[in-house]
Amino acid sequence: MTVGCAICDKEGKLIEVNDTYVEYMGLESKKDAVSQLNIYTNPCINPEFKEMMRSGIPVSGEVKYDYKIINQAYVKSRHRNVHYFRFIVNYLRDAAGNVENILIIWVENTLIHNTLRQNKNFHEMIGASSSASKIGFSSINLLKNEQLVTPEYLRNLGISEEIDLRTIFSHMKYADEDASRQQQVFMDYVEKAKHERVEALERNIYLIVNGEPRWIKQYLIQQTFDPDNGNIVLLGVNVDINEQKKTEEALRKAKEKAESSDKLKSAFLANMSHEIRTPLNAIVGFANLLVSSENKGDSENFKQIIEQNSNQLLQLIGDILDLSKIESDTLDFVWSNVNINAMMYDLEKIFQMRNAANPDVVIKCVASVGDCVIRTDRQRLIQVVSNLMTNAIKFTTQGSIIMGYEKRKEEIYFYVKDTGCGIPEENQSQIFERFVQLDSFKQGTGLGLPICSSIVRAMGGKIGVNSKPGEGSTFWFILPECPPVRNESESRKHSF
Repeated sequence: MTVGCAICDKEGKLIEVNDTYVEYMGLESKKDAVSQLNIYTNPCINPEFKEMMRSGIPVSGEVKYDYKIINQAYVKSRHRNVHYFRFIVNYLRDAAGNVENILIIWVENTLIHNTLRQNKNFHEMIGASSSASKIGFSSINLLKNEQLVTPEYLRNLGISEEIDLRTIFSHMKYADEDASRQQQVFMDYVEKAKHERVEALERNIYLIVNGEPRWIKQYLIQQTFDPDNGNIVLLGVNVDINEQKKTEEALRKAKEKAESSDKLKSAFLANMSHEIRTPLNAIVGFANLLVSSENKGDSENFKQIIEQNSNQLLQLIGDILDLSKIESDTLDFVWSNVNINAMMYDLEKIFQMRNAANPDVVIKCVASVGDCVIRTDRQRLIQVVSNLMTNAIKFTTQGSIIMGYEKRKEEIYFYVKDTGCGIPEENQSQIFERFVQLDSFKQGTGLGLPICSSIVRAMGGKIGVNSKPGEGSTFWFILPECPPVRNESESRKHSF
């Protein structure tokens, strides 16, 4: 026989064995076992099996034979490695049903045991790697309904419990209508795989997983097509690629932004020569006329034109220098105690003088009652308000321009409100971007508002606009209210 057999008396002493048993035990002959060994003293037999045998209960289970232990405590064996046996026990009874002899069968189980253990280890390894990498695996025999699936495979598809893999794609929740079309693609693939050989299928699908939309890459692979023997095996692999998709989208937007920025910079450089040349030509031309003019009235007009264009050129050069400092993170801030009311009234007078030629527009300052002194960079704050006022004057032909501020808890809200042409809602998100001009017929380089935005953000605040076409605009910015410092000997500088 290819199995080991032994007969014991009811006390467990071996009274007969076969040759296979002798070989399994690593003995020289049957004499080394018969009348020499007792099953109850065998150290490798499981204690619970021995207890069942004493009670006359049939036994069927696995026994681990460690021959080192056998050699030390039971019998001298020529074997050294560990073996595994299927251990089966039944009983020979007398007419009254009492146990007379014990029949024991050993079946060599080492190869099967090792194979199962390796298979278990493999599945554990696959399960661990699947969980760590967010890669799910599944296998199903479409004809026998035999299936294996890792938890990660189901989690990736937003399914909480194991179901029939042949219908799994009808149980998923898709994030949009386009993604839901993939459902039929997968179901058709499964149906087609039952009848013919098919190529592997790969799709990116957008699913609702744990209440949130996520991108999953799903593969279906026909591993075996042998319908005559009842084997059509379909493998499924899926991968959570949500972070990859986010990265791709961020890179796409960054690329588009970079390309747009390059185009805007090119347009800016092309426009800059014109913007610089316009006031410069006026300055040079009217300076020559001023030298040769003998009419006092003309000379005054020429001086005024030269002054206006000089201021415009200085503003343009200043914006370019500020932009270069912002780009290189070297824009300095000098902090001091600033009386906001005094500053705002000074700006009111300056812009009333600048706008004297247009009496249809009233410029007014609305300041707080009583002094308001905060710690800030006075020059940068004036620069922001001045840019906003300059823009308002440029786009307001009649009505009013009101500048002011309000104290709100621990912050100060500044605003410039005009009755100008207004800004369409779809363009409001662009006006703080560099080199953007919504009206190319108006003078300017599109740098003022982006510089304002950079300064305000560097000072810990935020900036925005509320506008309606035909009704006017309100540009505003909010700064934290920093209390003044008393007896300060000198200002501190901070680099942007």
